[in-house]
Amino acid sequence: MESLYYISVNIKAVSGIDSYATYSLGEDKEKAIAIFNLLKGSSNISEHSVLTMDFTEMRDGIPFPITMLDCTFQEVVYNTKVITREIFKNLNL
Repeated sequence: MESLYYISVNIKAVSGIDSYATYSLGEDKEKAIAIFNLLKGSSNISEHSVLTMDFTEMRDGIPFPITMLDCTFQEVVYNTKVITREIFKNLNL
């Protein structure tokens, strides 16, 4: 079975971490990695991280976290634009 790659956007709430958006990047590992590498944020995750973006591989229905970014609000806005633009480009090539 092919792997699927996606990015989820998460927010830390009183009740815990809530994933509020997921972007499907498709089956092409190189393209998915290239998109994630365009994103802004810090790889230094701490208990103070409020907004995070997770890059995950889904294989045989099992999620395998690859990496995550700690983001500011402005970085999430920027990253959302980048992800949308890159998905659009990949779908229309």
